[in-house]
Amino acid sequence: MTVQNKVTVERDDRVLILERIFEAPRELVFTSFSDCEHLEHWWGPKGWTLPVCEMDFRPGGRWHYCMRGPDGEESWGLTVYREIVAPERLVYTDSFSDEEGNIVDGMPTMLITVEFAEYEDNRTKLTSRTEFASVEELESVVEMGAIEGISETWDRLDDYLATVT
Repeated sequence: MTVQNKVTVERDDRVLILERIFEAPRELVFTSFSDCEHLEHWWGPKGWTLPVCEMDFRPGGRWHYCMRGPDGEESWGLTVYREIVAPERLVYTDSFSDEEGNIVDGMPTMLITVEFAEYEDNRTKLTSRTEFASVEELESVVEMGAIEGISETWDRLDDYLATVT
């Protein structure tokens, strides 16, 4: 287990587990994941924006999005929600996609479970558990900078929560 920029990182075979404590109530942290009006303020690493965010937040619904980097590069993603238990848990698949929402061949599709736990002093412990089909897929995503990207994204979430609490 390591700690990177307030994020606790643990790896177990094909699973990447990330945790962080947020200075906000659980309902607010959960809501920040469930609506484009919130996500556009914090989703993506530092310097990235979310110019496309189309969400149908329900089991079986999809979230298609585009993150745009500071140099104009784009990263498209497609989430399909499997389970939503407000404000406790989200379970979804997350895939790299193109502009039309087609999953990119050769890139991993991840099964992600995010848990929102009430923590002392009206804070929230966020735990993200990402399962990959193979150790090689996990390694490839880590090599792409996923841990740094999530750390920066969660820094932005922390900053955003401070403005809305």
